[in-house]
Amino acid sequence: MQLKISRYILIFFLLTNYFYAKKIDSVLTPITFEGNQIVSTSELEAFIGAKKNSPLLFWKDSSAKVDIKFRKRLDEMLTLFYRNEGFYETNISSVLTSSGIQVKIQENRPIIIQKIEIKSDLDITEEMQLVEGERFRAKEFTQMKRDVKQKLLLEGYCSPKLTTKAYLTLEEYAAIIKIDLAKRKICHFGKVTIETNSSTMDNDIVRSRLHFKEGEVFNIGKIQESYESLYGLESFDQLSLDYSRNIYNKKPVNIKYKEVRKNIHTRMGIGYATDLKLQAKLYAEYKNFRGNGKKILIDAVYSDIQKVVETRLFVPYVFSMGDYHLDFQNSLGYSEEQNIHPFDERILYDKLYFSHKSSKWYNSLGFGFEQIDTLHSDNPNNRNFLVYPFMRLIYDQRDSKLNPKNGIYFSHEMEYGLTYSKSNTSYLKYMEELRLIYTPLYDITLSSVGRIGSIKVYANNLPESKKFFAGGAFSNRAYGYERIGITESSVSDTRLGGYTLANLSLEANFPIYQNFRGALFSDNTMISDNQGIWEFSNRVLTSVGIGFRYLTPIGPFKIDLGANVNDFSQRAVHFQVGQSF
Repeated sequence: MQLKISRYILIFFLLTNYFYAKKIDSVLTPITFEGNQIVSTSELEAFIGAKKNSPLLFWKDSSAKVDIKFRKRLDEMLTLFYRNEGFYETNISSVLTSSGIQVKIQENRPIIIQKIEIKSDLDITEEMQLVEGERFRAKEFTQMKRDVKQKLLLEGYCSPKLTTKAYLTLEEYAAIIKIDLAKRKICHFGKVTIETNSSTMDNDIVRSRLHFKEGEVFNIGKIQESYESLYGLESFDQLSLDYSRNIYNKKPVNIKYKEVRKNIHTRMGIGYATDLKLQAKLYAEYKNFRGNGKKILIDAVYSDIQKVVETRLFVPYVFSMGDYHLDFQNSLGYSEEQNIHPFDERILYDKLYFSHKSSKWYNSLGFGFEQIDTLHSDNPNNRNFLVYPFMRLIYDQRDSKLNPKNGIYFSHEMEYGLTYSKSNTSYLKYMEELRLIYTPLYDITLSSVGRIGSIKVYANNLPESKKFFAGGAFSNRAYGYERIGITESSVSDTRLGGYTLANLSLEANFPIYQNFRGALFSDNTMISDNQGIWEFSNRVLTSVGIGFRYLTPIGPFKIDLGANVNDFSQRAVHFQVGQSF
């Protein structure tokens, strides 16, 4: 019995010491740098993974801290870092004091690029990050090689002769860069083969998502676009497009995939949005429903002012016209809105359409059916039944969908109400949108979004919900969601929908700290009751504001505070996840 107790005490003692040692081993201690002049302290802190509180948390300690377990290897790590930065004779010493780790640095002379010799039959000017007379940095030299190889693949050259050399002389602190490039013959896509153990996915579905075909000039960008298009089906757990082989300047592509095993996904939650207030959400989807990439889903939102439930069925590649394939989607839903406009409404709708998506273009064409019940205080129930063909055309050349830095986006939407009886409404409605994004210097992104829309009514009265309203996180941020109707002056509107709309938003987005960014913006809105005529004059509601963003993998989390420049009592705060530009 005594032996057994002794064992327990020993085990307890060992475990206690183990966890105590682990705790000591992971203690964070302050670190400071002295003597560094060319390499900034922030670069050194980022390299060693130092932890710092955000400057926004001004009441907390903002000093950099590092895990004490790196103390023994710190000098060696920083010496290697400085070599990569072009300093080959740097002296580094660190000591542990009562106030933390103190690192003393004597950078000495860096290696300077003395000469760059380029012999190439392909223009690689844009890929050259190295400049004569500047410091030689190993990572820039490596990145230059990657960029040149990437350009070759984008131009269709898959078997070039490329030699890159960096000759360093420590006696003269000089570097000579030599680049010898012969692009040779252009390459083409070879045969496309598909390998899988699946029995539910037709090869035609997979091929319809490819942005290249056999015989075309090879372009690695088309490989990436094909990846994105195939993953867009949400039907694969594993997917690879192997183009590593090169047979007489032809690159065959071998596609391998495994279909998704967990088909059903559900999400439920309670949240708060500026426009919808407290809300409950339900989302359920069945991926690869009965094979061939089909998908069925249910999307529902419930709040005091809005109730929506919608089911969608997506069927890829229902038919094709040559290389032009068409997908099919049906959206059936019901929605209620109250206390947003001077009227409440209930809508039962069904939209059936065909669509096609390429690397830069998206277009769709279909039919919509809507039963709209509009409830006014003076008219208990006004019912309209609309039948309309509609189309949507999008050109998207932004460098990112989640957080674009440069690019252009254009969309055109149009619907036409058909005449099927003497009492129904016939109309034409369209909306144009143009987004421009540009990041010139210092990671400051300038963005603009312009929207114009118009409605022409040919017969009978148009339901109120089909008219134009504005306001909200995607429109004029001094107002709530769709709180702007026909604008009467620079400070007032009627809250009634209009027939023409013009909206322009401008924003400057700038870095603050790591993933935190700030924004300054201006929104300008005009809505008129004239059909087909825009009147700007003094009927534009102009707002200005500030915003804060935190970048996440699913897009920025945004807080915007906007106010009317002519009436600061008119203001609003908006919370949003996702990009507006």
